[in-house]
Amino acid sequence: MVMSSSPCSAFLVPRVVVLIRTRSRHCRSFQRLSRSSSTALHARFVSSFPPSNDNDNDNDEKQFDKRPPKLLLHPTAPLHPLLNTPHDDDISHPSHLHHYTLPPLLIGTDDYRPTLPKRQRIVALGDVHGDLSALHRFLLAARVIHPSSSPHDPLWTGGTAILLQTGDILDRGAQELGCFRVLCSLARQAREAGGRVHVLYGNHESLNAAGLFQYADPGGNAEFESAFGERLDRNFGGNRWRLQFGGNEPARWAALEPGGLLAGGDDNEEKKNREGERILKEGMMKNMMVACLLGRTVFVHGGLRAEHLIDDTGNGGEDINRSYSGISRMNAQAREWITRQHHGANNNHGDYQTVEQVIASAQHRARVASKSMPDCLGGGIGASSPVWMRDYSQPNDAEPHNRNARRMLDEALKAAGKDVQRMVMGHTPQNRINSALGGKAWRIDVGASSGVMGGTPEVLEIIHEGGEGGEDLVSVLTVDGRRIDGKERAVVDNVLF
Repeated sequence: MVMSSSPCSAFLVPRVVVLIRTRSRHCRSFQRLSRSSSTALHARFVSSFPPSNDNDNDNDEKQFDKRPPKLLLHPTAPLHPLLNTPHDDDISHPSHLHHYTLPPLLIGTDDYRPTLPKRQRIVALGDVHGDLSALHRFLLAARVIHPSSSPHDPLWTGGTAILLQTGDILDRGAQELGCFRVLCSLARQAREAGGRVHVLYGNHESLNAAGLFQYADPGGNAEFESAFGERLDRNFGGNRWRLQFGGNEPARWAALEPGGLLAGGDDNEEKKNREGERILKEGMMKNMMVACLLGRTVFVHGGLRAEHLIDDTGNGGEDINRSYSGISRMNAQAREWITRQHHGANNNHGDYQTVEQVIASAQHRARVASKSMPDCLGGGIGASSPVWMRDYSQPNDAEPHNRNARRMLDEALKAAGKDVQRMVMGHTPQNRINSALGGKAWRIDVGASSGVMGGTPEVLEIIHEGGEGGEDLVSVLTVDGRRIDGKERAVVDNVLF
């Protein structure tokens, strides 16, 4: 399947000469695709379905034909009820959405906490990219799980610690859903123990939510198919729900798109408790964040500029998705976008008369998701959005090339809040965790995934007001049990000590 070369342009299905312009401010691009035959595209659709066995009547439904499905769902409804139905008696199955829920996040409170208890422990880890073994080693280094814990079912021992993952769980690895299940499980366990687990959006979460899978690992696609695709076929009674995704990894797309299986429900549809307080739903992507402030430290995937953090909500009439206006507003924008089904009604019947109709449907699905994406999640290579910028992290293990980086970072920290002293980011692989710009820019992506560079996992630890003079104690924790003073990881004159 031909994919757009622009990271934020709509997914384009090949068939005829197509000219697309995405009109969002964060991405303006044109793509022209050459002609391919209907026969070739039809074959691509068929190859994206699970194989059938003509000798097995149960598998006859998985053939690509015109028989209507055994409807267990309205033909235009969202697909997620098919994975939470009462007849799914095996809740342990990895498809059950119970495994993909983060505790409710109260935007404006949980994502912006300048005041923390003295000696509050915060541990941050960088990009995971579908490598469950690397994630397990991160968690062991962070000292938040029992040493004998299984990589698939870890036991939280972090007590009241706050664990924060800075995004890019998706792509380049074969166990993306496994990583999500682990972090969601730990988040629920941590909350019960008085701690928290926060997960941020990375640029790869944005790409996948827009239907762009050019960085997906084949094993990762198979994981989505095994966990969700086959279960949807069985519970729906057929596979024609797949057609609306145009042969572009339907299980992955159905899971990660706005309003999809892993998005979580819209809080505006929630009930209230007896005190009149809104009851927030659990959910996964709706409870992820673009950025987070904890004590004197701001966390983000790529980086933040002052323009991302200055409140401009008084300008009046501006589209909520087309400005930044601070950490909590960006998180609200991301939640609003990911919980809405922007393309309109589904076509679960697969009621298409021609291949061209299928193409148009898939193009529309991707185009509206990209067009409506908020600026805080949008962008592309070289963009300045929070999930894409590299002004403070590139090149690796050295001071930034951008001559304005120090001024930009100082302005951003000032805009983030009183006494905010540092920014922690992932996105750009380093050989080891390090700080630049006078210890204010911490780069914690160590390329640990085998799909990146197989780096050695390390985590950043911050003890809020842990020093004798009330200063924060910043350390690097390693997989061999060492605690390294953060000052030893400072880049000075482009030399990493």
